[in-house]
Amino acid sequence: MSADILQYLDLTLLSERLHTFIPRLASAAFLAVIFWVAIKILTRLLGAELRREGIPESASNLLVRFIRYGLTIIAVLTVLGQLGVNVTSLVAGLGIAGLAVSFAAQDTVANLISGITLAVDRPFQEGDWITISGTHVSVTKMRLRTTILTTFDNEIMVIPNKSMAQERVVNYTMTPRIRVRVGVRIAFKENIDRAREILLGLVAGDERILPEPAPLVIVSQIGTSSIDLEMRFWTVDPWLKFALYWEFTEAAKNALDAAGVQIPFPHMQVLVDESAGTKRLQASPQTPDC
Repeated sequence: MSADILQYLDLTLLSERLHTFIPRLASAAFLAVIFWVAIKILTRLLGAELRREGIPESASNLLVRFIRYGLTIIAVLTVLGQLGVNVTSLVAGLGIAGLAVSFAAQDTVANLISGITLAVDRPFQEGDWITISGTHVSVTKMRLRTTILTTFDNEIMVIPNKSMAQERVVNYTMTPRIRVRVGVRIAFKENIDRAREILLGLVAGDERILPEPAPLVIVSQIGTSSIDLEMRFWTVDPWLKFALYWEFTEAAKNALDAAGVQIPFPHMQVLVDESAGTKRLQASPQTPDC
């Protein structure tokens, strides 16, 4: 008799619990389906938008994956809360674990985030000529954690993306044209207009040099022993910057020499005051060479 009563009580309690749990389970399942569909649609739309913006596939895939993971965590916590699970303690535990992981891998995470930032902002792309920390390099490969650079001496540099994002980068390839400056010095006695005419004649008709803005020669400084001139002209190919600089530096020297225009060089004059010692040396007979 008592066993039957206990069985009846247990079945009644189980029925009540099921009666209470089934609506929660249905609601949780409905939420799970809604979240699943929403995550699919949002990640697909985000991926398509990133591709339209020209974001590299590796960076866009990683960004979409991060967003999918974040939305999935929110969905799981919401569904568990709907089932009556105390998610507060779970969130606290996940926060502590995440904090520990972030401290252990903060450099890696920072490099990954910087890699995504560089891919989105695109201050440079693979194949671009840039300067970083005063070094001229070409961008060989952009990866999620590091960027591979090649110097003009064919040396490979592997730079963490965190450092790349913090450095001052000058991109020469992004500009449609670039200016070349060639410094030349002439003596004080020389005519500036004549030297200007000679130097402008060197670049006249050169197809590598843009006619507009027109090439010019300016007086950049009046030094202690020279008048400093500077040839300035534009070229459409940034990779010609150094080649043109070296070429016209030599051409300017040869043209000024051929025209008889003096290019000064540092020299020193020594003045000797007359004294008793110098007078004795001047008065002493010269000793013939042996």
